[in-house]
Amino acid sequence: MQTLTIAINNSNALKTLQELEEQHFISIVQTEDMDSPAFPGKRLSMSEFRKWIIQAEGLPTISYEDAKSTWASKRKQLQQLTR
Repeated sequence: MQTLTIAINNSNALKTLQELEEQHFISIVQTEDMDSPAFPGKRLSMSEFRKWIIQAEGLPTISYEDAKSTWASKRKQLQQLTR
């Protein structure tokens, strides 16, 4: 058995998954305990949001020039790989 977390953006896709569940191919486990603000669902409380901001402010930073330079080199690498 494998457990997979997915975000469903289409009602037809949800119906398909529900049909698979009715046929006992899968089990749908409803949970909204997402820790990441990248996922829709339960909103962050103000205290959780403040903790997230404090944590982000404690992370190391780089200058705009360094970020721009790094992005330029990575972009060049990607372009060479896709040609």
